[in-house]
Order: sequence, then C-alpha cells, then structure tokens
Amino acid sequence: MSGRILLCSSAGGVLLDLLSLQPWWSRHEAVWAVVRAADTEALLVEQRVLWIRERSVRRPLGIVPALGEAWRIMREEKPSLVVSAGSGPAVAFFLVSRLLGIPTFWVSTLNLVTTPGIAARICARLASVVLLQHETIQSAHPRGIVIGQLY
Repeated sequence: MSGRILLCSSAGGVLLDLLSLQPWWSRHEAVWAVVRAADTEALLVEQRVLWIRERSVRRPLGIVPALGEAWRIMREEKPSLVVSAGSGPAVAFFLVSRLLGIPTFWVSTLNLVTTPGIAARICARLASVVLLQHETIQSAHPRGIVIGQLY
C-alpha cells in the first residue's frame, strides 16, 4: 500500500484503536480527520491533524454538513485509503470514500463485543475490509477478519 492514509476518529476508545495501529500507518503518509477533544489534542500533537466536528448518526440531518466536510477533505487530501474504528464522524467519510472509489478499513472497537452500534453497522457495510477484535462479534460481521485485541 502506498499513498496517503486518512485516519478518521472521534475521541476515546476509537482513537486508541487507531493509535495502536501506529507501527503500520507510521510507515505511510498519514493524516488525521479527528474530533477536537483533550485526548485527541494531547495524543496527536506530533501528527498532521484536520479537526472535524462531532457527528451523530442519531441525527440524520447532521449527515448533510458532515458529507460536505468529508467531501472537501477527501478532495483536498486525496487519500489512497481511509481507516476508522467507527463513530459518527466516520460515516460521512466512508460514504464519500465509496462514491470516490477509495478503499476503507473499518476496525471493530474493543468495546463492541456482541452488538455493534449504528455507526459501526453503517461503516462495516461500507468498508472494503472489516477487522474484528473479538470473535464474538463475527456473527454481526460475517465477512470480518478476526485480528485479535489491539491493546
């Protein structure tokens, strides 16, 4: 894989899942589209970060500005791959990636053991590759690849 990787995240566990993949993504040009929070500011201080707004899939009309934001970032950054562990902000990036023909990797977060949330279900359906940390969630994502716990 060559080219730019766009890592899309909100704060908390989703961020930790993506940070645990640093041995892989640090070998590539990486840019973060991430929600501003105390942990994202502190943990990504040495990374290239594009701050995005927090989005919730529970507010369907919120997808409109989210799609605009994702479209602008994707057109400017031209990533070869988008990676996320879900969360609301990732949905727009995965939809735009699908429209632009850009592959996506979705990583099941550590806290999803049996039932994925709405954003996780959407991202997993749109993803080119689904990576699971628990075998217990494979029934919800039959095409998922169990990679084990990341941290």
